[in-house]
Amino acid sequence: MKNYKRGRLARKILVVIVILIGLVYFNRVVIMQKIVSLCTQTSVISIDNKSQQANTSDKLTDLSFNGQSVITVNNNQPTFSKKDLIKDETGWQNLSNLDWLGRPQVADALLNKKLMPPAQKYKARERLTIKTPGYHAIKTGNNQTDWLYNRSHLIGYQFTGLNNEAKNLITGTRQLNADSRKDAQSMVTFETEVADYLKQSDSHYVRYQVEPIYRNVELVPRGVHMMGQSIDDDNVKFNVYIFNVQDGWNINYLNGTATILNK
Repeated sequence: MKNYKRGRLARKILVVIVILIGLVYFNRVVIMQKIVSLCTQTSVISIDNKSQQANTSDKLTDLSFNGQSVITVNNNQPTFSKKDLIKDETGWQNLSNLDWLGRPQVADALLNKKLMPPAQKYKARERLTIKTPGYHAIKTGNNQTDWLYNRSHLIGYQFTGLNNEAKNLITGTRQLNADSRKDAQSMVTFETEVADYLKQSDSHYVRYQVEPIYRNVELVPRGVHMMGQSIDDDNVKFNVYIFNVQDGWNINYLNGTATILNK
């Protein structure tokens, strides 16, 4: 009888352990983000540039913002290979899997007018509901658009109609995503250039790549590396890095919290 009771207890314990392991596994990304977020309240860390890094991403990771939101990379020349620039009549987009912290990675596309959503669909697109890593609803003013963060698309909605997709959305400042100040550049500057070119003709194609640049285990990217190159001509050609910053604000990239700077 005792052996039977011990057996039942052992089975119950085993079931509980299996359930706990399953819960931890399926919620591992959320758990890791919580641990990272709760274990630190440090301010943004500034790391000086390092020389002779292994690749472009490593070099960009260590850049520190010096007041210029957009800088050119490789003299503004894209680094796509000949294979990358092979034309596919249908066009395509490819989103990398989320990493172990649930962060979006490189997004690639061969853009064409045929992939763009109809104008009426664009106007009525659904509200974004995905909580991107490190996102906080922080007001910077009294207007409805005065928010510190946007949920920023890597491949813009206007290009393919992809909206609520976790692999395609990062936590980006308004200044990164769509800076409305006079003569300011942001992601929308280059997205508009590409969109205007695509709309001119069904035969226009643009090879496009957007990569969020993270530092270590930070949830919010330090910036975004964007490259675009038109196929068959040089009307679109850029290679830029855009800092994920907001003037007047100090951002903790590890967990997304932010404080206004004293003026």
